[in-house]
Amino acid sequence: MSSSDTHPDSDQHSTQTDPDSQPSEQPREELTAQIDLLAAENRQLRERLAAVHRSQYHETALALCGVGLLCGLLAVLVPTASTVLFALAGTGVFGGVLTYFLTPERFISADVGQHVYSATAASYERLCGDLGLSERRVYLATDETTEADGTESWLFVPQTAETAIPEPTAFDSAFVVEKGQRGLSLRPTGSELFTAFENSLTEPLGTTAADLCDQLSDALVEDFELAQTIEYDTDRANGRLSVQISDALYGDGGQFDHPVVSLLAVGLAAGLSQPVEATVTGTRPLSVTFRWEPADDEPRSD
Repeated sequence: MSSSDTHPDSDQHSTQTDPDSQPSEQPREELTAQIDLLAAENRQLRERLAAVHRSQYHETALALCGVGLLCGLLAVLVPTASTVLFALAGTGVFGGVLTYFLTPERFISADVGQHVYSATAASYERLCGDLGLSERRVYLATDETTEADGTESWLFVPQTAETAIPEPTAFDSAFVVEKGQRGLSLRPTGSELFTAFENSLTEPLGTTAADLCDQLSDALVEDFELAQTIEYDTDRANGRLSVQISDALYGDGGQFDHPVVSLLAVGLAAGLSQPVEATVTGTRPLSVTFRWEPADDEPRSD
C-alpha cells in the first residue's frame, strides 16, 4: 500500500516539472522584435541625417541664386555699377545651380573611414614587426603619369636604417629582396588622394617644398576637409619640411601611413622628384617632419 500511495504523487510531480523544463520561446521572439525595431530606427536616423545634409546644400544653392538675382536687379537699377553687379549675378546663379545639382546622394561618417583605416594600419604595423623592418617610411613617385591613374607612387619600408632606397621601378613585388635594398613596398593611402588632387589642379604642380605645401594644404583643408589648419616651416637648403596639422581626421596620426601624412609625402615626392622620408614627431597636434636629399645647387646651411 505504501508504494501504491506514493506512485501517483511521483507521477504528478513528473507532469508538473516537464513543462517547466522546456525553454520559453516568448523572450526570444521579443528580443528579435526589439532588434528589428532598433535596426529600423537606425535606418530612419541615417535617412534623416542625409536629408538634413541635402537640405543644407539646397538652402545654400537657393541663397546663392537669390544673391545672384538680387545683384542682377541692382545692376538694372544702378547702371553705373552694372558691370560688377552683372558679374556677381552670374557668379551667384552659376554657383547656386552647381551646388544644387552636385549635392551628394550619400553621406558617410568620418568614423566609418577611421575604423576601416585603423584596421588596415594595424595589419601593416604587425606585418612590419613580424618582418623585423625599421621605423623609416620613405615615399617615392615615378616620373610616369597616366591620364587614368595619375602619378604612380610607393611607400617603401626599409629593413634597416642604413638600407639604400631603390628606384621606384624596382618595386615589381611587395617584398624587395635585392642585397642592400631589402624592404617592403606598398601603395600609400595618399596615392589615390594625390591623383584626385592632381586632376583638380588649375595650375602646374609645384616644384619647391613651399609651393607644394601651399597647394597640398589647400587641398587637405578646403577640398578633402581632412584637417582644420596646416602650418609649416621649410628648410630648403637642408631638405627639410616641418608641418603641424590641427584636427586631422582618421584618429592617431602616428598610425601606419596616415592619410594626411601620406598625401603630403606623396605630393612632395612627386613635385621634388626625390624620395621623401616622413617622421611623425607628435600627435597632439599632429606634427611631421619630411626630409629629402637637397639639390646640388642648393646652398647648405650650417
